[in-house]
Amino acid sequence: MRGPASFIAWASVVLALLAFHSCGSPVRTPTPELGEPLKHDSATVILSKYYSSRNYRNWLGRLNDSLDGPPLRFVQAYGLDLPSLIEELSVAKAVVLTGGEDIHPSRYGQAADTLRCGRIDEERDRVEHELLDAVYELGLPCLGVCRGLQVMNVHGGGTLRPHLPDDGFEGHRGGSHGNTRDTAHLVEVQIPWSFGNQVWSRGDSATVISHHHQGIGELALGFEPWAASPDGLIEGIRWADTTDIAYLVGVQYHPERSRAGSVLSDGLGAGLLEALAARR
Repeated sequence: MRGPASFIAWASVVLALLAFHSCGSPVRTPTPELGEPLKHDSATVILSKYYSSRNYRNWLGRLNDSLDGPPLRFVQAYGLDLPSLIEELSVAKAVVLTGGEDIHPSRYGQAADTLRCGRIDEERDRVEHELLDAVYELGLPCLGVCRGLQVMNVHGGGTLRPHLPDDGFEGHRGGSHGNTRDTAHLVEVQIPWSFGNQVWSRGDSATVISHHHQGIGELALGFEPWAASPDGLIEGIRWADTTDIAYLVGVQYHPERSRAGSVLSDGLGAGLLEALAARR
C-alpha cells in the first residue's frame, strides 16, 4: 500500500491535468446532499453516484449494523469539484462504483458502437476513472456494481460488448410484466475465493437482480473472473494481486437489490466493510 506522500504526488498531477484541460467538461460544485460532516469515529465511504432510493446506503448500513462497524459517512463523488474529491479521498476508507448509464465506447476503443448504447454521461466516466486512479494509488477497498464492474474493466484496458443480445446473450435486462427494471437470473461461483469471514465456494449460486444490456468482452489484465451466468457471461471479477489492494471486486448484477443473506449479495457488502474495518 502506498503512503500519504505518494497520494499527495498523485493529487498534484491530477490537479495539474485539470488546469491544463480547463477547456473541457465544466467542474460541478457540491450540493447539500454530497456528504455528512466528518466525525472522529465515522468511516467515509465514497459512492460514485447517489440515487433517491438510497439502496446502496441502506444496504451497507444494514450490513454494517450487523457487523457492529463504525458509523458510516457516505459521500457522493459525482458533482464534487476535484479539490473536494481529493480531500474526501484523503479520509476515505472505501469506494463503491454504483450502477447507471453506459460508458462511452471511445473509452475502450470502439467509438463507432455509440449507436448501440443507451444514455451516456461522459462527466460520470471522468469521475469514476479518477476514483479508480485513487483506488489503485491508495489501496482503497472498492466494490463495483453493474456499471461499476464495467468501469473497472475499461479502466484496466478491457473491452465491453456494447449490446448483449447482438452477441447471443439474452435475459440480462427486461424483467417481467409490470416490472421491466429488474431481471432475475442465476449466477454461479466458478473460481473459489475468500476475504475475511466471507467465503465464495465453487458451485455457490443464487438468483440475482440485474438490469444491463452491456457486459465484459475482453477481460482487463490483472483481473480474475470468479462468477458467471449460465450463458457464460462474466458476472464477477476481482483483482488477483491483493498485496496492495486487498478488496477490489466487481459484479455485473445488483447485490444491493438481490435477495438478502447470500454470499453473492450480502457477502459482497460484508467483505467490503471488513476491508474497510481493516484500514482503521
